[in-house]
Amino acid sequence: MQTNFDIAAQFTSSREGLYQNNRFDAGNWTSGVMGQGNLVGTMRGISAPVMVRWLGDASMVTTAVMQAITEDDFTAIARALYWRAVNGDQLPSGVDLLLFDFAFNSGVARASKQLQRVLCLDAPQIDGDIGEDTLEALLHVPANTMAWALNDRFRRRLQDDVGVASDGTIGPVTLQAVQAQAARLRVLIYAVASQQEAAYRSFRGFAQYGGGWLARLNARVDAAIRLLTAPDWT
Repeated sequence: MQTNFDIAAQFTSSREGLYQNNRFDAGNWTSGVMGQGNLVGTMRGISAPVMVRWLGDASMVTTAVMQAITEDDFTAIARALYWRAVNGDQLPSGVDLLLFDFAFNSGVARASKQLQRVLCLDAPQIDGDIGEDTLEALLHVPANTMAWALNDRFRRRLQDDVGVASDGTIGPVTLQAVQAQAARLRVLIYAVASQQEAAYRSFRGFAQYGGGWLARLNARVDAAIRLLTAPDWT
């Protein structure tokens, strides 16, 4: 399958800042716990614990090392630790960017398990590993099975997209329009996005940072839909 990594990485990079050093952010500490390890900051969205994982030795991760993370470093880390971790090359266009950016922003396991839950996999298959079972489900799980995961605003957005009354109820008329327009993957994108929104709203920092998180989600969904409908979009 043709990879969209460059497009996804560009999207993510454009939403991450440069160097910051905030002692009240656990991602700025090499241990991943506030007050433990060394306070070295973050750069281009690469947290201190991720840099420890990348270099394999916490003692190597210093403020100077974090400040020196280049765009090429970002790309290498993003491909190895996030894109490959969500099996991005095997995901449908649009779904790949949606999963990758949320994984980079909020964790690979959370992003992968959300997808598996939306696909209604059995409990033992919801393991955060996007392997054969998940990829098979991506091909065959019908829209009505995934519709449970849509929140109200994405139900209405889906209905607007397929040209039916946006009443927020996914019934036979909406599902028939989805089938007629081959919009099953659009349902999947909106369903996963609904779960990503729920996760953001559950985070402790939502009151302070939620506006930015939801703006990033909206941009992520728009980019995913563009990729879905125009796979060569840049």
